[in-house]
Amino acid sequence: MLTKFFETVRQRINRPLQYYEDICVRCGACADACHFYAVSGDPIHIPAYRIMLIKKLIQSSPSGNGTFLDWYRESRQTDERTAAELERALWECTGCRRCAVYCPFDIDAALIVSAGRYSLLQEGIGPEMVAEIGNAEVSKGEIIDVIKDFYLEQVEVLEKQLQEEFAPGLRIPVDKEGARVLYIPLVGEHATVPMTKIFHAAEEDWTLSMFTATNHSFFVGDTAKAKQAAHWIIQEARRLGVQAIVYPECGHATRTALQYFDAWFGDEIADIERVNVVQLVASYLAEGKIQVQSGMFNTPLTYHDPCNLGRNVGAFEEPRALIRAVATDLRELTPTRELNWCCGGGGGLIAEPEMKDVRMKAGQPKVEQIQQTGAQWVVTACENCKTQLGDLNEQYELGVEIKGVVDLIADALVI
Repeated sequence: MLTKFFETVRQRINRPLQYYEDICVRCGACADACHFYAVSGDPIHIPAYRIMLIKKLIQSSPSGNGTFLDWYRESRQTDERTAAELERALWECTGCRRCAVYCPFDIDAALIVSAGRYSLLQEGIGPEMVAEIGNAEVSKGEIIDVIKDFYLEQVEVLEKQLQEEFAPGLRIPVDKEGARVLYIPLVGEHATVPMTKIFHAAEEDWTLSMFTATNHSFFVGDTAKAKQAAHWIIQEARRLGVQAIVYPECGHATRTALQYFDAWFGDEIADIERVNVVQLVASYLAEGKIQVQSGMFNTPLTYHDPCNLGRNVGAFEEPRALIRAVATDLRELTPTRELNWCCGGGGGLIAEPEMKDVRMKAGQPKVEQIQQTGAQWVVTACENCKTQLGDLNEQYELGVEIKGVVDLIADALVI
């Protein structure tokens, strides 16, 4: 029996999601929009099928003997098979929302997938590692004082390194009250180093957050924990009195900040600007706050629009403006912008080792896009995309290099 699933998913299907379920006419417009279905041809990957699957389960009730679901009785499919089908339908999906672009009714199947994932995890079904990482992000706020000294030591080491290699006066401030900008990094030096250089060049008044931007609870549809993980950042921003929160090259973190924070935090966040680093750096360049070496890179390159940063947030022109400022041979993918194929690594799949084979198959449309351009570099603005593109590069022997937008700008700075 999937008792917990039934109880939870019925609670999660609110009026908008019920609306999506009711108006879907199974026209099939979403089918070819899905990168999973484009590769597999399996109906389980059709977004409309996912919607139908959840709807039928909600409208069904367990049969008298408690071993079958009513709508599966005729075909004699057991709960075990139902659970397996649900797991594939809900997790072999990156939530890229390309299907919503093609849907004539703007149905957002990703929202239903999110509700279904959370409900299925209540039965212990699905990649639990993603949920566990989300739990750790929630718990970090409770132990931040314990790890603060170690964090400051690591930052000090990195600061000295950059002072020697880049600029003697460079600083990486942490916990600085009154700074204009609070920068939320990703785990690892690679997410801090380029922006530290750019902040220094722009003479920005900034401070580094002690939290990270990622929010894995968002991937599993656990909105309560996603909100709590984000709230640590809001509390830090309020305590320090910053004017803006800047998110790194991370698609889902940027989307949560720009599209969920208002509903989650209301007036608490109303006077604090939220912006992605690509948008911020583009404004620096446009306003003359930073200077770059024009045409520094003549390598043929292409830009991959991250689903969350591009299709779901609308940041299409800023990364291209930055790339064109330092590169001479930008080759667009076909299709591009809001129609761009998902790389196959989003939706939390990148965090689950068992999903790698699924990711590699789902990335085939992206591989074909890259090959068609003849590009030697693939540039993007999302950490998950970078990891997925790197795996695709190795799997399919593309022979390209994967780079970040802000990496190019940091390397081309004129100091």
